Amino acid sequence: MNVLAKTVAPIFLLVLVGCASGTASRSTASGEKTWERPGLGGAVRPEMGSPQPGEAAPELTLPDLEGKPTSLSAMRGRWVLLHFTATWCPFCDTEVKYLGDVAQAYASRGLRTVIVDVKEDPATWRAYAAKRVSPSLVALQDATGATTAKFAPPGAQPSFDDRSQAVLDGTLLIDPNGVIRLFLLPDSAHFDPTFRAVRGEIERLVPTPVVAVSAEPAALAGGTHAELAVRLDVAAGYHVMSDRPSEPNYIPTRVTLESADGVLVGDSHYPAATSFALGAKSIATFVGATPVRIPVEVAQGATTGARRLRGTLRYQACTESRCLFPVTQSFEVPIEVR
Repeated sequence: MNVLAKTVAPIFLLVLVGCASGTASRSTASGEKTWERPGLGGAVRPEMGSPQPGEAAPELTLPDLEGKPTSLSAMRGRWVLLHFTATWCPFCDTEVKYLGDVAQAYASRGLRTVIVDVKEDPATWRAYAAKRVSPSLVALQDATGATTAKFAPPGAQPSFDDRSQAVLDGTLLIDPNGVIRLFLLPDSAHFDPTFRAVRGEIERLVPTPVVAVSAEPAALAGGTHAELAVRLDVAAGYHVMSDRPSEPNYIPTRVTLESADGVLVGDSHYPAATSFALGAKSIATFVGATPVRIPVEVAQGATTGARRLRGTLRYQACTESRCLFPVTQSFEVPIEVR
């Protein structure tokens, strides 16, 4: 463990929810204070100051593992789970695997899970991420800590001159409008690396779409052909038109994926349609779990590392009595080129 780790790690043995005393509180609809609920003892209090739940999250633009800038504002329209970490932090290291599990579990709801490494050498972070960070996570780095510091309420650990340190191991849930809905600082007295309480808030706040889309992370070698698996889950009581609808005015279901550096994407392959009775006619639909296979070709000598292939799902969902407006949803398929 380096000198910084030896200096800072003992701090994490305390409950890092430092704030001024006071009775002001942010409550749930039932009047219960957020931090009084199980697993949420680290919730930011109103007396700590901004940013607070109910306020806009600060802007964040940081490089990913390939050096490409990624912004929170570019994620508007989607729920975002944001977590600050460091490779030397034992609490953070324990959480990394489970954070990847959360990302995979809720990708079908459109939740994007972002992990930000704070104030470390980029090479150290990249080496750590290659071994420990799931490709289902959007992995960013704040090498100076300046962006992370914008997320630190002034009353949270006010004795910390380095304000980025006050947010380390913190977690935020941000809604599609960019508003903070949950803000947890580390609470080591009730440490749970599995994010069970955060999962509960995701279940409570993040709606399940009529058609949820999810994709399995894939590891691909250069010079190979493979198929990526994308799954559509159509909510009970609904159907969507198949990729080959029965009438020309019906909206076909389409799953498209963009090619990326060294990765060429082909046309999607759909399962057989399910017949749905509409009066005296039968129409071709998809219902329930619908697997879609997408062929990819990885170029020989393609640059190794993580990529996130951008995808689009277009569909129209209907019940027995009515149809909803056509919908276009964005999703991503995380891959690792080896």
